Amino acid sequence: MIQLILLVTYRRQKLAYRFASTHYQKIEEQEKKISHLIKNIPLSFSIHTLSTRDASLEALKEKDPYFKDVQYESSLESFISDMKSKSELNDEDIASYLQTKYHLDAFSLQKVLYYGYAGFLTEFHQRPFNAHFIAFSHGPVDYDIWKWIKYSPETMNYQFDFLQKIAAKPKIKQYLDGVVKKYGQYFQKTNSFKNDDENPTHNLGTPWSRAYAKGQNTPITDDDILKYHYLEKID
Repeated sequence: MIQLILLVTYRRQKLAYRFASTHYQKIEEQEKKISHLIKNIPLSFSIHTLSTRDASLEALKEKDPYFKDVQYESSLESFISDMKSKSELNDEDIASYLQTKYHLDAFSLQKVLYYGYAGFLTEFHQRPFNAHFIAFSHGPVDYDIWKWIKYSPETMNYQFDFLQKIAAKPKIKQYLDGVVKKYGQYFQKTNSFKNDDENPTHNLGTPWSRAYAKGQNTPITDDDILKYHYLEKID
């Protein structure tokens, strides 16, 4: 029996698709199919073939203990779809990059994350990364990042797959670096955390103010950002 394993490490977790056959030709055909499907996905895949006593997962683990601590997917289509989703830039990728490179405090990090997202969205009419902002009392907040900072701040210095993902989108990285220089410095120098008059997201009519008027933690929509982000920009 021959087993073919498509393996990727994502956020320090091993994920894999497994295929088994007694016919080497079928293994070759599956490997060619896999190579074609993953060629444009910016993650570090590896393909392994092992001879095992039978087609079971137990036989694979018995043959090589390296494959014990792995989460397996039985459907190649589902695995590829999941990897495509995971390969998209998200809020954790960006927050980890910003924290690692610039060492921003929690308030400034949330502001840079928001202004990077909102500015890119309004300028290029596309989302730079996957994120969801809600209206906290001090402004727009990505709640997943808020939880990350609060409960696992020690893991934020791991950039995970950011460098692989951003390699195909250098414009986003360049844009974010510019946002840090402008907005990161502004929020770190001003007293905007305590003073709403120095907090431009609190200006009248901004996406945050429209969401917060409906209640704290109301989602801030892309539509409102596209229409009203200009009201919260700084010179």
